[in-house]
Amino acid sequence: MVTLKVLKKFQDKDNKEKIYQVGETLSTSDLDRVNNLVSRGICSISAIKEANKEEKKPEKISLFEIGAVKGALAEIGVSINKNAGVQAITNKLGELTEEQNKALSEILCKE
Repeated sequence: MVTLKVLKKFQDKDNKEKIYQVGETLSTSDLDRVNNLVSRGICSISAIKEANKEEKKPEKISLFEIGAVKGALAEIGVSINKNAGVQAITNKLGELTEEQNKALSEILCKE
């Protein structure tokens, strides 16, 4: 989210009834709009805030926790970095042979 300070009075492109006055602020996450307003000298950037991050929860692949999938991959002899994330594991799963897929499924679906 970017907060902009209005330098020149202008009309909002989406809500034609809204007129931004000099000194007002507006916030947007539309980077094209930010670039347009700043490059034309209409606004200046006053703050950039990182989007609120959700509380850290264990990442999951389908119905399995990421740790369980990493452990099962190790059991079938497929190496993966200890700090691998969902994308790296997904890529690795795409490279498995049919035999490896079957073995992985058996390990993960044990009761």
